[in-house]
Amino acid sequence: MKNVKVSLVVSFLVFCLFPQGVEAVSPFTAIDSIMQGLKADSSAVSKKLPTVTVEASNITHYADRDVVHITRSMRKGARNTAQMLGNIPGIDCNYANNALTYYGSSNILILVDSLEKSADYVKELHHLRFSKVDVVPNPTGKYANYDVLINLHTKPDYTGYEGNVFQQMSVRPNEDNGNDKKFSGDYSSASFTYTKNKWNFIGRYNFRFLQSEKDNAESTYTNHVNRLQESTTSPMSFINFFRIHNTYWAIDHQINKNHSVSASYYYSTDAKDDYTYAEAERLWLDSGKKEAIGKSVVSRVNSDRHTLGLYYRGRSGVWNYTYDFNYINDGWTSDKNYRQNTGYASDNYFRNHMDYVWTKSEVNRRFFNNRFYFSAGYNFTWKDYEQEDRLTGNLLSENSYHRNEIWTWLSYRIKDGTDLNFSASAEHVKTHTASYEDKNMVYKFSGMFYHRWNKKIWMRLNYWCNTSYPQLDQVTEYGYFTDSLTWSGGNPALRTQVYHSGRLWVDFFNLFNIQTGYNYSPNQFSNIIGRGEGTLPSGENGAYITYTPENTMYKEFWATIYFFKKIKDFRISGILKYQNMEAKFKRNKNTNQGFTGFLTSNYYNDKHFLSIQATYQVFNGYQVRAQGKTTQKMDCLAFILGKDFFHQRVNLSVQYVTPHLFLDGNSKSKTESEVVSSYDFYDINETIRHSLMFTFSYRFHGGKSVRQYNRSMQEEK
Repeated sequence: MKNVKVSLVVSFLVFCLFPQGVEAVSPFTAIDSIMQGLKADSSAVSKKLPTVTVEASNITHYADRDVVHITRSMRKGARNTAQMLGNIPGIDCNYANNALTYYGSSNILILVDSLEKSADYVKELHHLRFSKVDVVPNPTGKYANYDVLINLHTKPDYTGYEGNVFQQMSVRPNEDNGNDKKFSGDYSSASFTYTKNKWNFIGRYNFRFLQSEKDNAESTYTNHVNRLQESTTSPMSFINFFRIHNTYWAIDHQINKNHSVSASYYYSTDAKDDYTYAEAERLWLDSGKKEAIGKSVVSRVNSDRHTLGLYYRGRSGVWNYTYDFNYINDGWTSDKNYRQNTGYASDNYFRNHMDYVWTKSEVNRRFFNNRFYFSAGYNFTWKDYEQEDRLTGNLLSENSYHRNEIWTWLSYRIKDGTDLNFSASAEHVKTHTASYEDKNMVYKFSGMFYHRWNKKIWMRLNYWCNTSYPQLDQVTEYGYFTDSLTWSGGNPALRTQVYHSGRLWVDFFNLFNIQTGYNYSPNQFSNIIGRGEGTLPSGENGAYITYTPENTMYKEFWATIYFFKKIKDFRISGILKYQNMEAKFKRNKNTNQGFTGFLTSNYYNDKHFLSIQATYQVFNGYQVRAQGKTTQKMDCLAFILGKDFFHQRVNLSVQYVTPHLFLDGNSKSKTESEVVSSYDFYDINETIRHSLMFTFSYRFHGGKSVRQYNRSMQEEK
């Protein structure tokens, strides 16, 4: 196999993750996030060497990863990097929307020259700039949350430019969507990348807008503390708006073949407005008194976030080094207004600020003819929150975190086809507020055993431990009344959330796989409803309902069966998943269970660059809380038609979603505790049926390396 010199052109950290709910531009986003993997058949003969296994002349197997050198056949017919990656065994690309999966899992992290990237940005790049790909299954250390890590390597001395423009619009033409809300979403992006030898320059802009209006919700609420029951007398109305602007700039420099640096700056501004109105009947259970009320809730959040990143990648002899420095300055206002037609009103105006610094350092190398891989690192995090009254400027709450973590990762190839991985970390967490201080240790372990019986059957057994940390609204010392009888506050004593997970994964004949797993958290974050005593907004003393975050117990068993088959220009895939979950806090306990899945058929014509996809989706959703649960049931068909034009520079596609077929298409949520009982119903079907999504993308590219490649394509394998 011809050796390829690798240029570690360290790139940029693309913008931070969007807030929850942003991905709802497409009503069929659930399909994209559910497993759609590729089990590509391989007829190549393997040749065994002392340290590695080389398969199909372009894949080298190491103890912890596969290195895939990009060939001409991998590029053929692929209009972008996502479609090129779909030609790697184990990775599948959905040509209709560029969604990537790895043996059925969409839990993928993409790096470019060992730095994190926005998946949307990387997938739209042209594959000509890359020479090889590292595929790292079950990464641990700082990437332990992912099923696979994909690291793309830029060609040495690559010179070229590239621009991408993307526009996606969603509409809901059905009459039940609400007045003037038929246009439901827009996502636009534009990027330009210029690379010359050891320098890389990138600029990118994103805009996303969402709006919806729903008039199909019902609710019943019983306050046992104050002996009050409320039931909606007409469908509840929801109006939602969300908009976000992102700009990103980065510069990367390869100092020499062993050292590189990168800097990035990201600015984001977003706004979210929610309006809720309901008419309800109030029943005072003790006296039997009834009254009709109207109530409205308005919530507005406006945020400005600046993010600076500095990165170093280096090598000294057989040792590799990485260092990341990140700083976030985030400020946001949060306004909440509550109104009743009885005359009661509650207004809360907050100004919030966060300074956030985190650093990551790592060293790694290989031993024993590349069979043994060692990695270790140190992570430091500092986070400081402030919350003020926006009208008076009074400081309401202040808290800070210091986290110091050391970790190590060991990987050993026992023999060809049998690998063993192990990682461990210890983290010291210090929490400080004006009246509370807490110190605790968090220990994490993970391990993986992989064994391949033959070319067609392999298994993977995993155990891992992950953590997450509370946000400002969960640990603030400040609390306030959201209405006349309901109080909301934080909990400074909230501990770091720890998750223990295990999974058995068996793959058969490059055709289907079976997975089963178990998740357990002894201290999951959850809002707990309780009882409080004190001065009410009316000025009287009395009892009221409280909402406070607590650490609660959560456990889940799940199992899936997934299959994939490629027949000439057709790809057929499907998955069926079962979940059984339980949540508990003191005497409160709830369970929930059920099935979800999809069946997809995709046709791609390489000659005419035409893609047709039909998907039947059962995207049932199951959630469980210590004091309640939510179950969503919905099914429908989605059809996507896409075509490339002008030598794959332009792509046009349209998606259509049918009404529900067999299931009702609704969401039901209930809460049960000693102080509150509630039931909520929401018709999901009315929000997506007959929806349409139109997509346009355009790419231009050129430069020295692009022209040279076009002249020498016959030399690439």
